[in-house]
Amino acid sequence: SRLSGVDNNSPYQFPRASTQAMGLLQPAPAVIGAVSLTAIVGLIVLVHFIFCIVVLGNVDSSKPVTVSGVQISTMLQSAGGAFCLLGLPLTVHGGVGAIYRVPSHLNTYLLYQFLSLLAGAAFLISVAVNQRPCHTRESVVPGELATMVCGLPSGGALVLLAIFLVVVCVAMYLVWSLTENTKKRLETDLFRYQEPLQLKAQMGEEAMAQATKNATGGVAAAHRMGVPGALWSSAAM
Repeated sequence: SRLSGVDNNSPYQFPRASTQAMGLLQPAPAVIGAVSLTAIVGLIVLVHFIFCIVVLGNVDSSKPVTVSGVQISTMLQSAGGAFCLLGLPLTVHGGVGAIYRVPSHLNTYLLYQFLSLLAGAAFLISVAVNQRPCHTRESVVPGELATMVCGLPSGGALVLLAIFLVVVCVAMYLVWSLTENTKKRLETDLFRYQEPLQLKAQMGEEAMAQATKNATGGVAAAHRMGVPGALWSSAAM
């Protein structure tokens, strides 16, 4: 029947959930194992927040520091600290978006994750390129011998780089999956409310059509009967 269909001309139209495939990359399911995707993203946001605090706590703007054979200037430390300081409200922003299912909040946090990926990859690449396996450190105390200091080999730094990139990419994929699932859920909720509104609109249109049909039938019957005093009766003409 008409009531069971969907009227494309009805003014009560809402966005429909897309059933087409989203390319080669599909969002992760809402539940992974025994843990919900929302809880996993919340854990990612928490770890990212703690990481930003740790970096801020180790920033020293008075002297350069050396990490794995790579000297980090005070200006670079300050820039990294400012970037992590910006990350504190953005991670909270993303956590709120994950809890309350706000896609715009998650998109903002996803952008910050991407920038963090670029910054971390650039740093680890510099470590892999500039790192020396072993170097001699001269003693600052007279009479003490120089010591040989060995760091991780370049191959180990490349492994760390690969692990870091994989972890961050997986975290970005999970955040993106939650964003897409949230968008689909919002569209599904709108589609659920669309059906009763369309049903009411169709019932109103059918009732109006039936009333018009009844009025037309009454006019035709009165014309055939020649009701006295009617504008269409033969006596009035």
